[in-house]
Order: sequence, then structure tokens, then C-alpha cells
Amino acid sequence: MTAAQRKPPTDAAAIKAEERSRKNEQIEKLVEAYRQSGDPKIREKILIANLPLISYISERLAVSLPQSVELDDLKSLGILGLIDAIENYKPEKLVRFTSYAALRIKGSIIDGLRSLDWVPRSVRKKARDLEKNLHQLEVELGRPASEKEMSVRLGISLEDYQSLLEEVSPITFLSLNDTVYEDEDQSISLGDVIEDSGNFGPHSLLERQEVKHLLVGGINSLPEREKLVVALYYYEGLTLKEIGEVMQISESRVCQIHTEAMLRLRGKLKYTL
Repeated sequence: MTAAQRKPPTDAAAIKAEERSRKNEQIEKLVEAYRQSGDPKIREKILIANLPLISYISERLAVSLPQSVELDDLKSLGILGLIDAIENYKPEKLVRFTSYAALRIKGSIIDGLRSLDWVPRSVRKKARDLEKNLHQLEVELGRPASEKEMSVRLGISLEDYQSLLEEVSPITFLSLNDTVYEDEDQSISLGDVIEDSGNFGPHSLLERQEVKHLLVGGINSLPEREKLVVALYYYEGLTLKEIGEVMQISESRVCQIHTEAMLRLRGKLKYTL
């Protein structure tokens, strides 16, 4: 996102950032104290201090899920991820606890959803078919395909294509935790790409760097509107509604743009690696 698209920092924003930084430092001290003592009372303090993080992640995921999925269930799964983060955090990896915990919380929620198999197989198949067709068309064109070009390829109207994007959107909102590389010894997810490199051996690091290179290249090659949505959602932490307000489009349209961006990235990684 360009500097012009960013809002200038306000005094209130600066105060909020300072408060967040101070809170993170307090959590880091609690985590270190727990590692030294194993005191369950300290662990409880860490859990309580990170409940807002669980709520934030759960609410962001909930917007892309069917209404049948309860927010409280997502939060319960998130707590399991937080407990796992507390027990397995290694400060020597030079990753802040809150960053590590956020990945474990989101991963736990998504693992729980997968175990419920809440996405119908027919929707999964549609998503795979879209991903494959989009990638093939872009290889043929040598550039990102437009929605109109994709609708023509599929033999459906533009409106039906956009409706299809909305239908498969729940899968793509989870895509940053999907496996994008797998061999006999290991698998790598997009979430792994942004984790600390100390978790991987030399061979894995080379593969991880290749995935990261492809992902960065894929994001940079996205059409401008898709690139902006990805930046606002994953890097700025805005909700779909907030992105719609920034871009002056509907929330459902933001969902369609996000879905197509994720399908492009998934296809690029799946069919290139």
C-alpha cells in the first residue's frame, strides 16, 4: 500500500500503539517468569492477558464462516492454541510471544474447523476447479486474468462467476494455513513461511525460502485492487467491512476480490512448486 493510502498517525493512535507495546512487554515478562517457575498462576495471567487476541482472531475468521459456526466455539479452539503456545514458546528463536501465539491460536481454530469438516465437498471441488482454471488461463495469457475472462472460460455470466467466488470464499480465508508444499519428509504451509526460520533444517530452509519468494512474487503480480485487499486484510488487520469503507465498495465485493486473489496465489504455489 502506498504512503498516500495510509492515514497519518494521530495522537490517539500513537497512545494506543504505546499501550499495546507496553502490554506486550508485560506479557513477555510473564512468559519468561512462567518458563522459569512453571507456576500455574502465572500461566493463568498469561491466558487472561491474551484473551483479547483470541477474540480478535476469532472474530476475523468468523466473518468468512457460515452462521452455523459459533463464535464461542472458535474462541474455545483459540484457547487451546494459546495454551500450546505458552508451553512450546522458545524465546531464543527471537520471535515475540504475541506473534508466535497468534499463529498457534489461528492454527488451532483452523485445525478444529477441519476436524468438523464444515465445508461441503462440493464447495471444495468448486474451489479446486476455479484455482486450476484461473492458473491455466493466466499461463496462457501471460498475465492476471480478469473476472470477465474467467467467466467466459467457464461459460457462465460475470454475475454467476462473482457468486461462485463468494460461495468458495470460506476456503480461501483459511488458505494462509493450508499446505503449499509437501514431500515424503515434511510439509510447509503459508503460515510456516512467516514463522521463525529456526524451526527448519538447512534443506527445509531452502524450500521455505523458495515458497516465500514465490509468494512475494505472486502478491506483487496481483492486480492492484487485489493487492490492496491483501495488504489491508493481512498486513493492516482491517475487517472486510472496513476495507469496503476504505475502497468505497460493498463488503461482499471485497470478499469476491479477496477470494480471487487467494485463488491466484494458491494456484501459483501449487502448480509451480
